[in-house]
Amino acid sequence: MRLCEKYFCNRGLSGIYLLFCAMVLLCGCRQDQSSGNVAFYKRSVSVLLKPLINAAINKAKGDPVAAIPLYEKALAVAKLHKDDVAQVKSYRMLVFYYSIYKNDFTHAIALSDASILLAKKINDPNTYSDLYASRAIAYSVAGKLNEAADASTTALQYLQRDKAPDSLKNFPLYNNLAVLHTQLGNYKLAVENANKFLNHYTPLKDTSRMIGAYQTMSNAYYQANDTVNFRITARKAQALQRDYADKTKEYIVNSLMVAMYKSTKNYDSAKVISEQMLKSDTNRNTPRHFETLTQMMEIADHANDTAYAANILKQGIPMQQLFDENLLPLSLRKNVFDGYYNILKMTGNKELAQVCLAHAYRLAGELRKQEINKDLEKYEIARKKVMQENVLLSKDLQLTRKSNTITILIMSAGLLALAGTGFLMSYRRKIQIEKNRFELLEKEQQWTQSKAVLEMQLVERTRIAQELHDDLGASLTSIVLSTELLKRKHPQLDAREISIIADNSTQLVDQMNQIVWTLNNNNDTLQSLLAYTRKFATGFMNDAGIHFTMHLPQPIAEHILDGSVRRNLFLTVKEALHNIVKHAQATAVTLKVTITETNQLILHLADNGKGMTDQKEEIVLGNGLRNMNANMQTIGGTIIWVNNPGGGTGITVTYLLKT
Repeated sequence: MRLCEKYFCNRGLSGIYLLFCAMVLLCGCRQDQSSGNVAFYKRSVSVLLKPLINAAINKAKGDPVAAIPLYEKALAVAKLHKDDVAQVKSYRMLVFYYSIYKNDFTHAIALSDASILLAKKINDPNTYSDLYASRAIAYSVAGKLNEAADASTTALQYLQRDKAPDSLKNFPLYNNLAVLHTQLGNYKLAVENANKFLNHYTPLKDTSRMIGAYQTMSNAYYQANDTVNFRITARKAQALQRDYADKTKEYIVNSLMVAMYKSTKNYDSAKVISEQMLKSDTNRNTPRHFETLTQMMEIADHANDTAYAANILKQGIPMQQLFDENLLPLSLRKNVFDGYYNILKMTGNKELAQVCLAHAYRLAGELRKQEINKDLEKYEIARKKVMQENVLLSKDLQLTRKSNTITILIMSAGLLALAGTGFLMSYRRKIQIEKNRFELLEKEQQWTQSKAVLEMQLVERTRIAQELHDDLGASLTSIVLSTELLKRKHPQLDAREISIIADNSTQLVDQMNQIVWTLNNNNDTLQSLLAYTRKFATGFMNDAGIHFTMHLPQPIAEHILDGSVRRNLFLTVKEALHNIVKHAQATAVTLKVTITETNQLILHLADNGKGMTDQKEEIVLGNGLRNMNANMQTIGGTIIWVNNPGGGTGITVTYLLKT
């Protein structure tokens, strides 16, 4: 277990998920029992194979990579002597080791395919469940989350049909699938599977797995912005960990508590826990150390604590580690640069802050490229599937032809009529197979054309976003830095005009970021729109000295919103907030988001300002209000302005979400 945890930290992958992957593997390792005419899960490895299997198990305790040749030898001998039990054990471990320790996804999946064929021959639900669980690990380590979720779901289907004792079943699969659903944004399914995992181990008083279930649910609730349930489950995980002697999960529990304290604005408690986590890291060259450092910088930013930000900067900025691709994953490096940008800006070091911002933009572009590559890989898998179907049809045709030839040679003259009838039926089958093959070829051509169009669209959107970021972003950043240097070198110049240039450049950077956000197809969800709107509104209102509150439905259902819809909804809310700051003389603003049973999205924005005039002409003729109305008409939505009875203005935006 220690070796697995060490690898997971070095790879920078999700600690919760991969830790439970190891648990699945350990649950699948059974003690040998007497063989005979009994259920497959009770059978033991043969006497000939037992020394080889035991040698591999013992070797893996100290050096898992060195155990791979032993398991491969055991697999070869098991195939020769038709020992199915030894083959299942060898396949399961080889898939796991090639995924985790060799990072050879192709070979791992090839082994998994062979193991599934063996499972079909054995036809034992327990074996199916074990081998599909190993397959899910291989996909998850390779970052193929959808495929990993499908494999885990299949493993659970066989587990539910399994007649073996519970002690031999991989119940941690429920938690693994919950983590995968969280990463895929399926938060409701994540909570359902984590609860099944919890309900199984609560009567057994298995504290370790109970903590893991609460951790998984907390993460799902946090990602879904369900703050109430997030706090409840996080505190339950903390209570169990406090009384539990095993501290292997203490770091993850502490991370949950830091997030909880940040959500309640209890920044002092968040500081104490995060600093304890940082001190406990004796090795500062690990992803966990930088995750903790990122949490501390987020606390300083949320609390607007300049002194705390300066204290973090005293430790220095480890630029060498941040550029080490083998040390930190791409997404974590991007988050660390974002954190340094925020605290450097707070402490007045704007030049270095802009450097960190530029690196964050660059890494964000690389992340977008990775997402596009993943989409193209899905299309490639579908294309290969069509080609495989063509190969199977061709083989079927060849077998049919051979069968016809043999039949004709064997038939006697007296059975000529019957042979003719058989030949006619075979010929019809051949025509049907040929017809099916041509239809598949046509589908493949259509698929290739559709894929090419989609690839061009994705590449074009990425190119536009990249050019905006690389060319315009770099130029604007250069203008900001130049104005700062100009003020320092030539104090005699008119500082007000220079400040205007700097402020306008900063506004253009923000507008460019909004365009890049609109172009990024990974943001085509309702959750992304609400998160981006809340981030903008909170910062904009705080700068204006106006208290801002946003109420969200819990949980937020999944809805797809294309870039045009997201942009028009966001621009409408943005224009409304600008009007409040300019004209309303308000001190508080509330944005309430509601989704009705008929999938009607309602955004109600209210302020406590002086309200609008009763003259309808002024409402209609205002440029800003006309623009807001035009934005909603473009996407088929509506907008209504009213004066609140208690004072202030109410704006209601409605849009019918697509199912």
